[in-house]
Amino acid sequence: MVSRRTVIVGGAGAALVAGLGYRSWDRGVFSGPQGMAYAPWAEWRGSVFDGIQRPLRSAILAANPHDTQPWLFEVHNEAITVWADRARHLGSFDPFRREMHLGIGAAIENLVRAAGVAGYTAYVRPAAGKLQNSPGVAPIVAAHITLDPGAPGRDPLFEAVASRHTNRGRYRDTAIAAGALRVLSQLVTADAVRIAFIAEPKARGELAALIVEATERIIADPQMSADSAHWIRTGRRDIEKHADGIAIDAAGLSPLVVAFAKLLPDQSAEAADQYWIANTRDIQVHAPVLGVLLVKDRLDKTQAIAAGRAWQRLHLAATVMGIAAQPLNQPVECIDRNQSLGRADTFQPALLKFANAPGWQPTFVFRLGYAEKPAPPSPRRPLRDVIRSSGFA
Repeated sequence: MVSRRTVIVGGAGAALVAGLGYRSWDRGVFSGPQGMAYAPWAEWRGSVFDGIQRPLRSAILAANPHDTQPWLFEVHNEAITVWADRARHLGSFDPFRREMHLGIGAAIENLVRAAGVAGYTAYVRPAAGKLQNSPGVAPIVAAHITLDPGAPGRDPLFEAVASRHTNRGRYRDTAIAAGALRVLSQLVTADAVRIAFIAEPKARGELAALIVEATERIIADPQMSADSAHWIRTGRRDIEKHADGIAIDAAGLSPLVVAFAKLLPDQSAEAADQYWIANTRDIQVHAPVLGVLLVKDRLDKTQAIAAGRAWQRLHLAATVMGIAAQPLNQPVECIDRNQSLGRADTFQPALLKFANAPGWQPTFVFRLGYAEKPAPPSPRRPLRDVIRSSGFA
């Protein structure tokens, strides 16, 4: 005969298993990136029925800081106005909204690529001005884009739009050929933007140490830590609700850590910071190539947009070549934070040693390499959520 105690214990065990099963489903422990928050990645080509909005389906898949997606688009008969949605900001991470405008530049680059394939010639007029500390949250114009009808074209970089993802995982210890780096440099270098690749082992190790130091500074800053945690998305419901932020699936963690992170209660900012510094130190700075994008004035709005376009162009081209990429922009975030607080800064002169570019300023640090595993997509808001009617002025 089965004892009462056995029945109770067995029932409790069944209830526990059922509870764990429900939580696993509810948090998307085994599902990975799927659902409506990822639907835009399948709709990136659009159709002729989209009309002048068609290139926007690619624009919203651009690289952007912490997947904040800080853009709005106002559609006219033959033009699109791009707005910086300053309510979607990183706070102390981006006090001048410099990274916000880098992300907008990346969206513009995707838009231009998609427009050419759809049969439009795009003319971009970025808004001029200086990026200010602690701006308001009202949207401001970032660029006006005129689209002239023409013949559809072909563009290999456009074909990479839906497969370009930030890869935060391990990269193999395999050198990138000098010819490939030369092609990428030629794609990016312009009057407004320069690039420096750091592949020599000693210099690369020194830049890696600088990136780790900057990350340590950030997590030791309570405000920066809190502002970072605001954009971390863990469970399935969180991702479906916001359709933005750094999803745990795309954080570069091992599958086991991802599963536990989803299953357990949401981490504190401190716990997330410890994962971040460990991943940065042990995985992310170990890449065959580190790089720096430079402009004459990192707080010039037009130059920030140009740098964002350059990064998107580089990332698309790298994707075509089978090369993974990830921003590691912590040193420049520390430069901005120091300037916003009126503190002395050592990160800019340290970065300039690697670039050998007198008169230029670093605005973006990154890594390139051959990833051990492909990167998953990040959540994206649907196009309808970022198209606005006129009347922001």
